Amino acid sequence: MLVRAFVDRPRIVLFGLAVIGALSVHPTWAQSVGADVWGVPGLHEEMRGTRDERDRLDAEDEEVRRRITVKDAIADELLANRITLAEAVERFTEMFPTRSKYLAAIRDAYPGATDQEKIAHHTVAYTTLHAAPAERAATAERLHAELVRTPSSVDAR
Repeated sequence: MLVRAFVDRPRIVLFGLAVIGALSVHPTWAQSVGADVWGVPGLHEEMRGTRDERDRLDAEDEEVRRRITVKDAIADELLANRITLAEAVERFTEMFPTRSKYLAAIRDAYPGATDQEKIAHHTVAYTTLHAAPAERAATAERLHAELVRTPSSVDAR
């Protein structure tokens, strides 16, 4: 057995050198099998970039959650008749100036001649969906009637 180990050792060393040589000549092979030790600094940089992106997305996620909480509170107030539709629309509108992508989505999704009208329709839809299922039809009817009755107050801005 000992003799065989000495015979196999040069073959193993030769094979190892051949693999190392091939990986150094073709770095993409080493990269594909995860053996590119010379790429560690690049990997650290990539990890930093990934962490930065994760932090940015976490902050954006937190902002979205905050906006949802505010919108839910406004919808609750409107459902309880503690505020008017015009007041709810005004509060919804205050959330959009800094987030133009949301306003752009509302412009595409809702009817209306102005941003205020579109936000009013969004407010009605959001509040209706926020209502209890058994109350949604009545809520939609009440809010649409209020929208039709007071277009000037909704469209004042």
